[in-house]
Amino acid sequence: MDEFVCLRMIQMNGVDLAQFQFDYDMSFAVFFMNADGTIYGRYGTRDARPDDADKDISLLGLRAGMQAALALHHGYPANAQILEPKLGSPPKYLTAEQYPEMQSYTPKINYQSDVAKSCIHCHQIHNAERQGLRDSNQLIPDKILYPYPMPHVVGLSLDSTKRATVKQVIPGSAAAAAKLKVGDEIRFANGQPLVSVADFQWVLHQTPDEGASIPLKVLRAGKEGALTLSLSNGWRKASDFTWRVSTWDLRRMALGGMSLELDESGQSTPLNLKVKGVGKYGGHAVARKAGVQAGDRLLSLAGVSETSSEAELIAHILNTSKKGDSIPITVRRGSRTLDLKFVAQ
Repeated sequence: MDEFVCLRMIQMNGVDLAQFQFDYDMSFAVFFMNADGTIYGRYGTRDARPDDADKDISLLGLRAGMQAALALHHGYPANAQILEPKLGSPPKYLTAEQYPEMQSYTPKINYQSDVAKSCIHCHQIHNAERQGLRDSNQLIPDKILYPYPMPHVVGLSLDSTKRATVKQVIPGSAAAAAKLKVGDEIRFANGQPLVSVADFQWVLHQTPDEGASIPLKVLRAGKEGALTLSLSNGWRKASDFTWRVSTWDLRRMALGGMSLELDESGQSTPLNLKVKGVGKYGGHAVARKAGVQAGDRLLSLAGVSETSSEAELIAHILNTSKKGDSIPITVRRGSRTLDLKFVAQ
């Protein structure tokens, strides 16, 4: 720690979004940076709800990331070229308050009154980006709907106590086809040095959805070798984004404020989902006002009547409807079957 100057940021008001690009659904995210803005790496990974939110981070992993970042710093600026892709392309808006949906905010928090209402939370950036596309009748690209994929989408799990070391390879996956093995340390992905799992996620986030391949440099038993990770079209959709805070707003857009869960009642239904809850206020109350109730078991939603996940249904509705479209839903409530409709937002 003595070799770092530490800065804690607790809000997104006025933050340079070109410089600080990361998964905005994180509750803890770290940048390792040079004073000139060069990024050495990122740290902070999550794909679970609060009861298991810290399973992918550890003090040992943070220490390993810091050590790797220091090694890159000691090699700077000779290694500047390989660090350039860690910055990313400039976003549409350079600060959060420039988004049309957040122009009521200012670059600084009002600490005199309404502190909470004047603070921009990280996840609101995901919300604003998606709402802007929805308002202009554009589809939400997979990169925005499934941001920062976890390594498991390509068949990997990485050790949370180390830099980017393979903990498990799923048989039949892209990782298995690339001949990755347990214990491999992924030193480079797509030419970028990795200091953490989050760095691998950054590379995945920047990878195209169609016909993509990622060259890897792997350290195995003390020897460095080259492998290629080839990804099938639509690979990103293996992600389950429903743990994310920003999914709350996607549920408003696509589900009228419903949250869905696996139906474990033992009474088989086509979708195998039931309504866990329905919002009560504003745009989150649309499904409730249409007559949907918690406990309803789904028979059909937006034309889908086969087994699906909540994420798949949200993506389907966002990709097949526009704001203001009527979304049909058929539910079973006790012995009754009800045909209802709500409005997509």
